Amino acid sequence: MQNKSTQMRNIFKVLAVILVILGIYTAQSAMAYSAQTFTKTSLQGNYAYVNNSANVASLGPITFDGKGGLTVDLIANLPCGNPIPNCSRNINDLPPVANGTYSVATNGTGVATIPFSTGTVTYNFIISKTRKKGRILLATQVFAIGQKGGLAGQLIAPTWSRISD
Repeated sequence: MQNKSTQMRNIFKVLAVILVILGIYTAQSAMAYSAQTFTKTSLQGNYAYVNNSANVASLGPITFDGKGGLTVDLIANLPCGNPIPNCSRNINDLPPVANGTYSVATNGTGVATIPFSTGTVTYNFIISKTRKKGRILLATQVFAIGQKGGLAGQLIAPTWSRISD
């Protein structure tokens, strides 16, 4: 009888040790997951800037340096002066910007400021899709909103989608 009792105690001890190890592993995994935060390095590389709202579209490459600097080169498609079927729209090349800035909060929201010749545009944004690149949460898609209206006073709400490494 004591043999069975000793065996049961040993089994319970082994089970207790296994449960403690699993608990530690689970806690470390949860802490590692919750410790993943966004930084300026979450935005780095080449992205496609695409905006289509209120009868105005704009597009072009936007590049983030991972340190808070950005460059952008946009084309805007504006409505014709007298909207009729088949009227010619105005295609405007905006001068390339080489000195824009951005910041990223730990929750993936941020602010980007782009000084165009027509005026500075400030965007609030949120990183909406990511992938892991080593220890970095790398943005693969960003949704942004301009704090002021665009060239035609329209809403500016672009997406920035990662196009290369």
